[in-house]
Amino acid sequence: MSNRRGMTLILVLVMSAFIGMSAMLLFSTVNLEMMIAGNQRRNNQAKISATSGLSHFIALRLTYDQLREQAGVLQTLQVLPSTRLSDKTFYEVKVHFSPDLNEGQYIVESLGYYTKGGKILAVHPIKSLFEGRQ
Repeated sequence: MSNRRGMTLILVLVMSAFIGMSAMLLFSTVNLEMMIAGNQRRNNQAKISATSGLSHFIALRLTYDQLREQAGVLQTLQVLPSTRLSDKTFYEVKVHFSPDLNEGQYIVESLGYYTKGGKILAVHPIKSLFEGRQ
């Protein structure tokens, strides 16, 4: 009879250990999923910021000639410096002129940022080719 009690005790200990490990694994998985969701949210916010920067540039309706004049001999011109959308997001927009592009073409690069506590946590670039002298 005491042999059966010993087996029952071992079985209870093994089951308790199994349930404890399952609970720790569940907690770990949920914690990891929350971290991934947070990263995706920060990246989406940076992407939205970059899109806002590109929209802002388009709304300015600057022509190639105006941009080229402002840039002078420089190949890159910062058209919109850091423009804050919220306490955590901002964007900046640059125009790139390249000898590899046709005359009248230029690349607009909008960088969207997500920050927290002064640290940049996510950056999303959007580049678009524009053409025409208008």
